[in-house]
Amino acid sequence: MSNPRTHDTTTGKESRVLQVILIVLALTLVIFGGWRLLDPIGFYAFSGLELSDDAGLLSEVRGAGGIIMACGIVVGLGAVRPAWSRTSVALAAVVFLSLGLGRLLGVALDGSPGADVIQGMAIELILGGLALFVSFKYRDGNAQLGRSAEEGTSSRGI
Repeated sequence: MSNPRTHDTTTGKESRVLQVILIVLALTLVIFGGWRLLDPIGFYAFSGLELSDDAGLLSEVRGAGGIIMACGIVVGLGAVRPAWSRTSVALAAVVFLSLGLGRLLGVALDGSPGADVIQGMAIELILGGLALFVSFKYRDGNAQLGRSAEEGTSSRGI
């Protein structure tokens, strides 16, 4: 059995670290998803890509931006509502890794999309890896659950 005082201190520090990580992940998703939703042509121009003003294409791009932004909001909820942190970390890992791995598959199948897109892919993979790391690091702890030491230290994974 662990010392409750030590456990409370560790859990508090871990909770703050997790909260900061979730905020960074959430803001990234909300900012870039929102940008894609509200200004798809500008968003793609930022990556050195030209997006036509075809209404159907813009609708598809905006739809993906809306999904990314909504995921960012859910990830952000985990930073302010500890009961949501497990879901938030998992969602962040899925979103960032699926974006990055999808682009990596595109590189393998279609060739290099250019340095700006490769840089974005690298950032997505790093942030997805961070979320995955956090999910394993806090799997057995209480930080992600918002529980106190008195509520127990069950080994429920993220």
